[in-house]
This record gives sequence, C-alpha cells and structure tokens, in this order.
Amino acid sequence: MPYRVEDVSVIIVNFNGGAVLARAIESVLRLTPSPGELIVLDNGSTDDSLAIIQRYLSDARVRPIVSHENLGVAGGRNLAVSQALHPLLGFLDADGEALPEWLVEAVAALNRYPDAGAVAPLVLMEGGQRINGAGSVLDAAGHGHDRLWGEDAATQREQLQAWAELPVDYAMGCGLVLRGEGGEAIWPLDDTLLKWHDDTEIGIRLARLGFVTRFIPASRLLHWPGHSNPINPLARHAQAEQARFYLLLKYYPRHVLGWSLAHYLLHAASGSRRDPSRLDEARALLGFLWRHRHRARTIRKQWPSRRPRRFLRLDSGR
Repeated sequence: MPYRVEDVSVIIVNFNGGAVLARAIESVLRLTPSPGELIVLDNGSTDDSLAIIQRYLSDARVRPIVSHENLGVAGGRNLAVSQALHPLLGFLDADGEALPEWLVEAVAALNRYPDAGAVAPLVLMEGGQRINGAGSVLDAAGHGHDRLWGEDAATQREQLQAWAELPVDYAMGCGLVLRGEGGEAIWPLDDTLLKWHDDTEIGIRLARLGFVTRFIPASRLLHWPGHSNPINPLARHAQAEQARFYLLLKYYPRHVLGWSLAHYLLHAASGSRRDPSRLDEARALLGFLWRHRHRARTIRKQWPSRRPRRFLRLDSGR
C-alpha cells in the first residue's frame, strides 16, 4: 500500500529553543492531513522550553520526550527515532516552520520513487523570500553546501524546476523526510559531536545502502536559522571544521583526509602570526581526531564505500 501523511512521525529535537519552539509545534499541528504523531524531544534545555511543550500536551498527537542532558542533535534524533511509531520520519528543527505542502509532497515522492531513501525539500528563509537550501551536496574535501543558499526564491524558479526530483548528496536536517522501512540500518547515528554533519551522515549511509536522496521543490518549509549557533564566529568555525575532519576520518578515502589535514595545518601555521588562537584550534582538532580514531575506524568498517578502489599507476610508461 502507498504511504500516507498519517504514516509520518514528525520529530523536533529542541535545545533552548523557547523563543521559536511554539511556532514549529503549531505549524505541524496545523497540517492537513495530519501526521501520525509529533515527537518533541527536549535535549536538556535550561530555558522555558519544557513549559512551552506542556501547553500542547492536551493534543493526543504530541508525544514529549525529555532528556536531562544534552545528547546533541544526532543523539537526540537517535532517541526520538527509537520511540517513533510510524514507518516514515519527518524532521523539523525547533526554528523551522512546516508549510501545508511539506509532508504531502514528500510522501508522494517517496511513493513515486522506490529508490528514494529520503526527500530533500525546498527550505526557505526570511519568510519565504530567500532560499536556505535546495538540496545539499558534499565536495571532495567534506564541505557540505546547501544549494542556492541566500538566493532570491522568485528569480530561481527555472533552476529549481530543472533540479526537481533529481538526486542530491543529502537533505538538510531541517525538513528531511526519511523512509524508515529499508533504511533502519542507518540508526543509530554517531553522537560524538553535539551538532554538525548528522544530516550528511544520513545521506552517506543511505547511499551506501543503495538509496538516493531526491530533491523535491514542491515540498517546502520555512527556516528561521541561527538560534543555536555559537555567537563567536571563531568558535563556530572550529566546531564546523572539527565535524568536517571527523566526517573525512569516518567515510572518505585516507588520502583525502591527509591532503585536507595538511592544507588546514599549513593555513593554521601561517595565520598564527596574526591570530595565535589558530594553533590552539589546530591542536584541539588533532587531539579530537586522535581520541576518537577507534570509533571512526569501527564506523569505516561498518559503512565501507560502495565505489571500487582506484590505484595510482606509477608505471604508466610501460
């Protein structure tokens, strides 16, 4: 039987999102048809998030889960998914806002494409005026890119239509709709880090199971990003780079990690004349990778690349 919107467990993982959480919850509860349930997982918040969640407990669709410690984004997703009741999973950030077509179009796409393990919706920001992401791609050095980020939505209609229903590397975590059946093996996600690259890991694991992630621009939602990011841009950069190199360590060929690390360390050394903290960041990165090397090795064995190995021929003259 084809999937229905009622077969979706929507999951919101929240940490100190009291300023935005009510909008996210109410947007899901307004959806018609309604998803099967809305799981709101509070990740050890210290603001008024729990009081906000309690306001919606009279609605039988709302299932609260409370963690007394911050499990991080991946850890929160793991806990919520382990208790989800339905075969499809829809993820909305606490600073997201579901639009009426989000789940309807995503579920229809999963029915059309048996090879689709996930749907990447069109994620809009600034009230729908600008694009936050039109599907996401990974480059050769492990950088994730949300396509058309910051572009005017009205002027990109032709490009969005050209990309419609084509595969991308992964779906942004805010708005991701995931096929549960057949993709169970991707869980649990690696919860080493508090945030960054959990959505990328989902895309990589789905691909290695033989699924694709399809960009469906008719499935849309709003995102009001930034409430949980570090205020200090240097701290944000350090966190993002730590997550990127950890992703390389887990899933990329060894030579990619080596060249990327050499490039990063060279820039850290040259930039340390102006900013000595660059060397501290580099030392922290190396220490992190060393401490978690065994876990990364285990994940590499569990999730080997599906691509054939390529060997550099040194005897090409013969």
